[in-house]
Amino acid sequence: MTDRPDDSVLLAALANLLPELSPPEDFRLRLRASILARASSGADALVHAQRLADGDWQPLLPGVIVKTLRGDDRTQTTLWRVQPGATVPGHVHAHEEECLILEGSIVHAGIEYFPGDFLLAQPGERHRVFESPRGALFMIRGEPVPTPEAMARYIVS
Repeated sequence: MTDRPDDSVLLAALANLLPELSPPEDFRLRLRASILARASSGADALVHAQRLADGDWQPLLPGVIVKTLRGDDRTQTTLWRVQPGATVPGHVHAHEEECLILEGSIVHAGIEYFPGDFLLAQPGERHRVFESPRGALFMIRGEPVPTPEAMARYIVS
């Protein structure tokens, strides 16, 4: 059996054979200026933030207001604020819908859901009425929220 040097030892030896290179001074200065400008602006192209107080809450139903966080033609992420005693009528969705309870509680099909509870509705699933005896704040990710006028076509009895 022959002893072989560990790969890390071999790599370290090879690294010592390479000449130490520094980027050209003008490149280094441009890179530094770009990093400092980005850091001082607080901008981060990878993160979009929206504070709870930012944006507009729109009335949708009696006792229900909705704020859009982001969206496109197919999918929308929204916050829903439901006042105590308000309801969201039964309705059908064409696409999958995710719901995360953030505050308060909602009752659906006789089961009460609390902060941290997550509901997933499959396309075509008929929601029963959502009730909120104590009020609630929840986040929905699904198809775009209809206007109050168009809401009637989503309601099922």
